[in-house]
Amino acid sequence: MVQPLKDMKELLIGNVVLLGEVPSYAGTWQSDDEMGSIDYSVRARFFADRLTELGVDECTTDPIGNPIGIIKGRDPDKPPILVCAELDSLYNPAGDIHYAVSGESIVGPGLMDNAIGAAAVLSLPDVLRRLGVSFESTVILAGIANTMRDSRNLVLVDAFVEYLGVRPAAAIVVKGGELGRVNYFTEAVIRADIVCDRNPEVHGIQPNMIVVANEIIDRLLALEIPQKPETTVNVGIIRGGYKYGAPATTARIGLEVRSTSNDTLAKLLAKIREILELVRYERRVNVDFDITVELGAESLGWSHPLTQAAISVLSALDIEPGVYPSVSELFYFLKRGIPAVTIGVANGSDYHQDVASANLASLYTGLAQLVGLMMMVDGEAIDARE
Repeated sequence: MVQPLKDMKELLIGNVVLLGEVPSYAGTWQSDDEMGSIDYSVRARFFADRLTELGVDECTTDPIGNPIGIIKGRDPDKPPILVCAELDSLYNPAGDIHYAVSGESIVGPGLMDNAIGAAAVLSLPDVLRRLGVSFESTVILAGIANTMRDSRNLVLVDAFVEYLGVRPAAAIVVKGGELGRVNYFTEAVIRADIVCDRNPEVHGIQPNMIVVANEIIDRLLALEIPQKPETTVNVGIIRGGYKYGAPATTARIGLEVRSTSNDTLAKLLAKIREILELVRYERRVNVDFDITVELGAESLGWSHPLTQAAISVLSALDIEPGVYPSVSELFYFLKRGIPAVTIGVANGSDYHQDVASANLASLYTGLAQLVGLMMMVDGEAIDARE
């Protein structure tokens, strides 16, 4: 399939650029049903309109604004194949978004995470038609909106799955990169903000909140972290203060804790809460612990037919599989017993910068991988969780 996909270069570039240059933030538009005016993602509306242009049999949006396209299969009794992608991008620059095509590369903000992944799903109606590929199963193409705008919004994926109203035979989650990734299991993860600020009930001089935050970080780094089950604690964000010459009145720590064990994560979380309570009382300050994401550890299993199908497709393309855990949408499918994997469709760089780039040659291979995996799901008894 790779060579015929190369011949579709203009279609693929067009969909990537058109979708990527549409802002992924929310906007208000009038829906066609009784719900009236609702905040939907601008990119989600474009995704739905473009699916209709490219010839899906049906196109609609669910109650939370996620666009869904239907390609009807020959056997309406078979459970459908769900192919979905996040529509948002973590990097949202101020002002207009511009993509550039140079040789075999596309460059632009938000490209790899996740404009090119969403564009790959968006291109499927035309790609399947040009390749002459059809399915026994109905194919559901979906864009999931608003999950990156705020980390706590990831739970919207759970609502999306609930609103589907049907149990797919399998779900394929499509990311921009990297080509070769196969995520079939998830880690337990907590993402949280630790906010330190002054206690209004304490009179007199209070400590610099950056110093308080530093004390918390020191205590977090002193925790004994087990190597088995594999567990990590990462301080990814530190913010505080408002000018050079004044003590900071607030400080925020962005924390992520991961583990392959739900029990280990729960025990570590309890120790973190003890540290925060200790600092709060000893330093007489307010310390809030705001959990924004809480996911569990789930696994489809290495020997599951869907996992093995994903591996075999990569092997046929001479691509070394990259197996590692996911901490995003995959969890919400696996926890409901829906066989699911996450794959990447392109190689790129500088994911979260305005000069993010993707290699076009890798996209042709990535789309061949996606179509091949869909064909294997359609032709084999994938819907049999271990």
